[in-house]
Amino acid sequence: MSTLVTIGHSITFPVLRDYIITHRIDAGDSIVVHPNDYENLVREVKHSDTGAAGLPIDLLGVRITHDGTDTIPIGKMQVIKNERL
Repeated sequence: MSTLVTIGHSITFPVLRDYIITHRIDAGDSIVVHPNDYENLVREVKHSDTGAAGLPIDLLGVRITHDGTDTIPIGKMQVIKNERL
């Protein structure tokens, strides 16, 4: 199951972290963002004190990746639940 979420402002690591915690996104789930938003996240990591970004990006156990299907608009994200059997 996946949902498309509008954040209402720029997608940044603090925004993603708060969303993951507030909405109880589980480790193993994924968040897919527009490629431009993803590149901004990569730049954010590279310019932070934590060093270079490992790809794919992992935040609190949630995989952050870019949309390869050109269906997610800039500023929105898709939450994909890890459907465990």
